[in-house]
Amino acid sequence: MKVYLDTNFIVSLIVKTEFSEKARKISETVLKDAELFVGMNTVEETTYVLMKILKKKLHEAVKILNDFLEEMEVIILEFIPFETYIEICEKYSLLPNDALIAATCKYYGISRIATFDEDFEKVDFLEVVKV
Repeated sequence: MKVYLDTNFIVSLIVKTEFSEKARKISETVLKDAELFVGMNTVEETTYVLMKILKKKLHEAVKILNDFLEEMEVIILEFIPFETYIEICEKYSLLPNDALIAATCKYYGISRIATFDEDFEKVDFLEVVKV
Protein backbone atom coordinates (compact mmCIF):
# COMPACT_ATOMS: atom_id res chain seq x y z
CA MET A 1 0.00 0.00 0.00
CA LYS A 2 1.31 3.47 -0.96
CA VAL A 3 0.62 6.40 1.38
CA TYR A 4 1.51 10.06 0.97
CA LEU A 5 2.47 11.88 4.19
CA ASP A 6 1.21 15.46 4.40
CA THR A 7 2.99 18.23 6.30
CA ASN A 8 0.61 18.33 9.25
CA PHE A 9 0.97 14.58 9.72
CA ILE A 10 4.80 14.67 9.62
CA VAL A 11 5.00 17.65 11.96
CA SER A 12 2.67 15.90 14.41
CA LEU A 13 5.09 12.96 14.55
CA ILE A 14 8.14 15.17 15.08
CA VAL A 15 6.78 17.72 17.59
CA LYS A 16 3.85 17.68 20.00
CA THR A 17 0.69 19.01 18.40
CA GLU A 18 -3.01 18.48 18.95
CA PHE A 19 -2.79 15.64 16.40
CA SER A 20 0.34 13.89 17.71
CA GLU A 21 -1.42 11.05 19.51
CA LYS A 22 -3.62 10.31 16.50
CA ALA A 23 -0.62 10.51 14.14
CA ARG A 24 1.34 8.04 16.27
CA LYS A 25 -1.57 5.59 16.32
CA ILE A 26 -1.92 5.78 12.54
CA SER A 27 1.84 5.40 12.12
CA GLU A 28 2.03 2.37 14.42
CA THR A 29 -0.97 0.58 12.91
CA VAL A 30 -2.06 1.60 9.43
CA LEU A 31 1.34 2.75 8.12
CA LYS A 32 3.63 0.10 9.59
CA ASP A 33 3.72 -1.97 6.38
CA ALA A 34 3.05 0.84 3.88
CA GLU A 35 5.35 2.44 1.32
CA LEU A 36 5.59 6.08 2.39
CA PHE A 37 6.00 9.05 0.06
CA VAL A 38 6.27 12.84 0.07
CA GLY A 39 6.71 15.41 -2.68
CA MET A 40 9.29 18.16 -2.66
CA ASN A 41 6.58 20.73 -1.91
CA THR A 42 5.80 18.85 1.30
CA VAL A 43 9.51 18.73 2.15
CA GLU A 44 9.71 22.51 1.70
CA GLU A 45 6.53 23.24 3.64
CA THR A 46 7.45 20.88 6.48
CA THR A 47 10.92 22.42 6.75
CA TYR A 48 9.37 25.87 7.03
CA VAL A 49 6.86 24.77 9.69
CA LEU A 50 9.62 23.07 11.72
CA MET A 51 11.74 26.24 11.52
CA LYS A 52 8.86 28.27 12.93
CA ILE A 53 7.67 25.85 15.61
CA LEU A 54 11.11 24.77 16.82
CA LYS A 55 12.74 28.17 16.21
CA LYS A 56 15.52 26.49 14.23
CA LYS A 57 17.68 27.70 11.40
CA LEU A 58 17.15 26.21 7.95
CA HIS A 59 19.99 23.69 8.13
CA GLU A 60 18.82 22.49 11.55
CA ALA A 61 15.22 22.02 10.40
CA VAL A 62 16.41 20.21 7.26
CA LYS A 63 18.50 17.85 9.41
CA ILE A 64 15.55 17.08 11.69
CA LEU A 65 13.29 16.38 8.71
CA ASN A 66 15.93 14.35 6.88
CA ASP A 67 16.52 12.18 9.96
CA PHE A 68 12.77 11.59 10.23
CA LEU A 69 12.38 10.73 6.53
CA GLU A 70 15.32 8.33 6.65
CA GLU A 71 14.08 6.64 9.83
CA MET A 72 10.60 6.18 8.36
CA GLU A 73 12.09 5.16 4.97
CA VAL A 74 10.03 7.80 3.16
CA ILE A 75 10.57 8.12 -0.59
CA ILE A 76 10.81 11.68 -1.91
CA LEU A 77 9.03 12.27 -5.23
CA GLU A 78 10.67 15.07 -7.15
CA PHE A 79 8.71 15.52 -10.38
CA ILE A 80 5.23 15.62 -11.84
CA PRO A 81 4.08 16.92 -15.23
CA PHE A 82 2.54 20.39 -15.12
CA GLU A 83 -0.49 19.05 -17.01
CA THR A 84 -1.35 16.78 -14.06
CA TYR A 85 -1.29 19.79 -11.73
CA ILE A 86 -3.52 21.78 -14.09
CA GLU A 87 -6.00 18.87 -14.28
CA ILE A 88 -6.30 18.72 -10.48
CA CYS A 89 -6.56 22.51 -10.17
CA GLU A 90 -9.44 22.53 -12.63
CA LYS A 91 -11.33 19.63 -11.05
CA TYR A 92 -11.04 20.30 -7.29
CA SER A 93 -11.27 23.46 -5.18
CA LEU A 94 -7.96 23.09 -3.36
CA LEU A 95 -5.30 25.54 -2.30
CA PRO A 96 -2.32 25.48 -4.69
CA ASN A 97 -0.06 23.39 -2.44
CA ASP A 98 -2.86 20.90 -1.72
CA ALA A 99 -3.55 20.66 -5.46
CA LEU A 100 0.13 19.88 -6.02
CA ILE A 101 -0.01 17.15 -3.38
CA ALA A 102 -3.13 15.62 -4.94
CA ALA A 103 -1.57 15.84 -8.41
CA THR A 104 1.58 14.13 -7.14
CA CYS A 105 -0.51 11.32 -5.66
CA LYS A 106 -2.45 10.90 -8.89
CA TYR A 107 0.67 10.90 -11.07
CA TYR A 108 2.44 8.29 -8.91
CA GLY A 109 -0.63 6.10 -8.35
CA ILE A 110 -0.89 6.85 -4.63
CA SER A 111 -4.46 6.45 -3.43
CA ARG A 112 -4.06 7.05 0.32
CA ILE A 113 -2.92 10.14 2.22
CA ALA A 114 -2.03 10.60 5.89
CA THR A 115 -3.28 14.09 6.69
CA PHE A 116 -5.46 16.04 9.08
CA ASP A 117 -6.49 18.43 6.31
CA GLU A 118 -10.19 17.85 5.58
CA ASP A 119 -9.88 19.38 2.10
CA PHE A 120 -8.48 16.08 0.82
CA GLU A 121 -11.80 14.37 1.66
CA LYS A 122 -13.29 15.85 -1.53
CA VAL A 123 -10.61 14.35 -3.80
CA ASP A 124 -12.35 11.25 -5.15
CA PHE A 125 -9.20 9.24 -5.93
CA LEU A 126 -7.68 9.76 -2.44
CA GLU A 127 -8.59 7.99 0.77
CA VAL A 128 -7.63 9.84 3.94
CA VAL A 129 -5.97 7.38 6.34
CA LYS A 130 -7.77 7.08 9.67
CA VAL A 131 -7.39 4.95 12.78
